[in-house]
Amino acid sequence: MLRPILFFVALALAYWSAHSVHADTRPNIVVLLCDDLGYGDLQCYGHPHIKTPNLDKLADSGIRLTDFYSAAPVCSASRVGLLTGRSPNRAGVYDWIPQATTPKPDARDQVHMRADEITIPHLLRQAGYSTCLAGKWHCNSRFNSPAQPQPGNFGFDHWLATQNNAAPSHKRPQNFVRNGEPLGEVDAFSCQFVVDEAIGWLDTVDHDKPF
Repeated sequence: MLRPILFFVALALAYWSAHSVHADTRPNIVVLLCDDLGYGDLQCYGHPHIKTPNLDKLADSGIRLTDFYSAAPVCSASRVGLLTGRSPNRAGVYDWIPQATTPKPDARDQVHMRADEITIPHLLRQAGYSTCLAGKWHCNSRFNSPAQPQPGNFGFDHWLATQNNAAPSHKRPQNFVRNGEPLGEVDAFSCQFVVDEAIGWLDTVDHDKPF
């Protein structure tokens, strides 16, 4: 039985699939997730000094939510909540996840999103969508290791990611991985590299399918 929070998603995707035999009218979906962004950090949400003109344009042409709850106040848990639609505790993640370089007394170096979790990208792929992740993963401690599930196990056809932040610096980072293959040092700033990856994927993905 599908978990209730994902049932509506599955039902909607089934509806789109059933009504798209002759013309695929399913919407494309792009999620922009800003790391450690506070509610009032954007100009469109009232910040008096920070200028965010491009995000403000999106807000002006869409819906701006002003009354909502985050699944968690920290990175890893909030990402798991967004991907699954569930309380992150139920999905196996309750806090910020450190990279598993040395054993931790509280075993936080063993934490990861449960392998059997149903994610929204997984359901989208089942419904015929192409899926991509570009950026920060931070849903496991043993990144790019067979010891724990990776982005490809949760519904992403293509992925470029780091476990946490770009390292040793956002300039010429050395820890990006693409579809399980470490890239070594990248001669770019991490933010532009991630954006270029996403745009490149959009340019080459099968345009007969929604993404």
